[in-house]
Amino acid sequence: MEFLTARACEFSTALYASLANYRYEVFVERLGWDLKTTPGFEQDQFDREDTVHVVARDDDGDIVGCGRLLPTTESYLLGTVFPELLNGMAPPCSEQVWELSRFAAMGVNPTNPLGRRHYMAERVLLEAVRFCAARNVTHLLAVSTPPVERLLQRAGVDVTRLGPPVIRQGQPVIAFVIAVNQRSLEALAQFEAAAAGNQERPASARHAAAITAH
Repeated sequence: MEFLTARACEFSTALYASLANYRYEVFVERLGWDLKTTPGFEQDQFDREDTVHVVARDDDGDIVGCGRLLPTTESYLLGTVFPELLNGMAPPCSEQVWELSRFAAMGVNPTNPLGRRHYMAERVLLEAVRFCAARNVTHLLAVSTPPVERLLQRAGVDVTRLGPPVIRQGQPVIAFVIAVNQRSLEALAQFEAAAAGNQERPASARHAAAITAH
């Protein structure tokens, strides 16, 4: 398993195309999101040259997880598209607050299914939190669904909901904030160790392998 966290401009053309294709297969084809995008290539106005992406690839080179990291000092999904989820709060704008979006952990190759033992959702998030921690980011915003929130809570992540759910495209979506602190890092690191075979399955790991968020 390989994890890569870098700006879009640092990706090879082939890797970025694979990421855009993976996002299309997950969010458009599998989840049925109504996104204005080119068939086979999902990107939006927040995918800039300096946008940071987390990419997870299996041993065959297939992408099995991803996440997008945006600073709130520039335009971002929650502040621009989902401001109603902030429950009246002004959209954050701080170098210490970033946003996680287009978060997914789902295998799309039917001949090489993603097993639960890999804990991809937790490990993709761990990479994102580590990236933020190294840059003195203290909080990570996210727009997601209640199941993703529950997954993080069960994993022991320091997460706080910002407001009540809002129905979008027939499903409830919420905004929450992940504290980039030692509690979150240690909670997620146990899944990395478990995937490597260094410890028993974490007691909090009771979820499906496929997980997605906006």
